[in-house]
Amino acid sequence: MSTRSRPKSWHRRGDSGSGSGSVTVEMVILAPVLIVVMLFIVFLGRATGAVEQIRHAADVGARAASLVGRSNMESIATDAAMADLSANGVNCSSTSVSATITNAPGASSVTVTVTCAVNAAGTTLLGASARVVAASSTEVIDRYRRG
Repeated sequence: MSTRSRPKSWHRRGDSGSGSGSVTVEMVILAPVLIVVMLFIVFLGRATGAVEQIRHAADVGARAASLVGRSNMESIATDAAMADLSANGVNCSSTSVSATITNAPGASSVTVTVTCAVNAAGTTLLGASARVVAASSTEVIDRYRRG
């Protein structure tokens, strides 16, 4: 049986070796990077959610406006879009709604545009400014509506 000596780089548990603190150093370096990546993912999730929410709100506002008289279209569109945003838990720090009526021979339409500044609360470490997203929806005005 031959006796071999242990390599110099091999240490027993509890021995202090030259690489014993490398895991700690790696975690100290990687932890801030991982936190920034997670915050970026949260910000992108909020932005994507806000886009879907304002698209749906624009659709709801345009449909509601197309069913009422011309004098009430803008207020009904705004009320319907804002109600939809609040019912779905809006990810916006500020919103605005506008309605435009287009008169064409044969068929008139109403276009509702919803604008949203994405809520950036909690993601200030990214240094990103509030992202503004907008969506529009157009509906043909119902000829046989009430009023």
